[in-house]
Amino acid sequence: MKKIISILIFSFMANCIYSQGDAKKPLSDAEKIVGLSQCWSEAKYNYVYFDKLTLDWDSLYKETIPVVLATKNDFDYFRELQRFIALLKDGHSGVSWPSELWSNWATIPVSTKLIDGKVIVNGVFNDTLKQAGIKKGIELIKIKGIDVHEYVSIYIKPYIHSSTEQWLNLKAYGRECTRGKKSESVNLTFKDNKGKIFEYTISYSMSEEENQKNNSLFDFKVIENNIGLLKVSAFWGDKYVQQFDSVYNLIKDIDGLIIDIRGNGGGNSNYSAYILSHLTNKSFTMSDWSSPMYIPAHASWNYPKEWYTQKSYRMNPVKNKTIFEKPVVLLINESTFSAAEDFCVGFRNMKRGLIVGSPTGGSTGNPIPIELPGDGWLQICTKKDTYPDGTEFVGIGILPDIEVKETVSSYLSIGPDSDRSLTKEKAIEILKQNIQKK
Repeated sequence: MKKIISILIFSFMANCIYSQGDAKKPLSDAEKIVGLSQCWSEAKYNYVYFDKLTLDWDSLYKETIPVVLATKNDFDYFRELQRFIALLKDGHSGVSWPSELWSNWATIPVSTKLIDGKVIVNGVFNDTLKQAGIKKGIELIKIKGIDVHEYVSIYIKPYIHSSTEQWLNLKAYGRECTRGKKSESVNLTFKDNKGKIFEYTISYSMSEEENQKNNSLFDFKVIENNIGLLKVSAFWGDKYVQQFDSVYNLIKDIDGLIIDIRGNGGGNSNYSAYILSHLTNKSFTMSDWSSPMYIPAHASWNYPKEWYTQKSYRMNPVKNKTIFEKPVVLLINESTFSAAEDFCVGFRNMKRGLIVGSPTGGSTGNPIPIELPGDGWLQICTKKDTYPDGTEFVGIGILPDIEVKETVSSYLSIGPDSDRSLTKEKAIEILKQNIQKK
């Protein structure tokens, strides 16, 4: 089977700072035009969803030429390319910074997320900030003296490539909204749980506590009622199969399994299928895919656009192992992305269990990488994935069987320092009911 890799390039996420920086060798006007032209042409001929665009791509290209020529430095130039490609509205099509520019930027030791219309602090990674009253659960209301939603709308969202609103909000209201130049600081205004408003200026050079996250690919533990909780952080990594096999040896004796792929940014779809092959004794399918073809002679004869299509191969259960046939629940959210969404498609095709959480990021497909003048990179999505019956999920997200909507009150009631969540609690409830029926 052809290996199909859907990778989330994290360097793309450095696309939302309104500031200035420059490389050692500024791009010439000719190089700026070449880079913009590459973005325009590669999207026009390789972007798999180009026919869905409602804007005039050629006119937009012409309008952007004087804009990029007017940029004063390489940072502003690449920022304009990011804005240009972001108009494709695709999570796998974007422009990444040259490493020299990227290395000048940092995030503060605070993470945030949009919950129920409010920007809530969900992580603080420096003791000085904690002592200053910046803690999980408080609200961020202003950035640089500007209302946080206004700031994000003007300075952040236009430069983030995204297929869905949920993915756009995840990135725009996450750590990207406070990223900046290492030599600078950012002034933030917070409101605590008692309604007190206070400001704090944080340097981008402030140190971040180490080991805040478990960086392992798999984290497995047994919780109440002999239910296993398997956190799969990615579908890439060294010795992936061997690592999963080691964890799987611990799974066999539990009575129910929660697979948590919230926050999983994707990787290799073959690894998705490998894990799924342990959950059924029947063959199953993943997603179908297609990609546009271009034959110059056919274009000269005015043939309609042609597509290469491929139905999903039937995947077989893993051989020479005990299949896990007990109840399973899959957890997803807006940060479930790319090959992790392919995993969801396969899981749903298997009819193996319920999917619980919120709609996924809604973007998968193989991007083609193109090097740009100045050592930046362009990626354009070339592959369209759907359910086997043709149902689309790119631009929508994988929809859960049971949607769980988090609110500020629910987040605070469970406890900001807890690893529990409404989604996880719902999964436990479902599995308890299934186990009792056995």
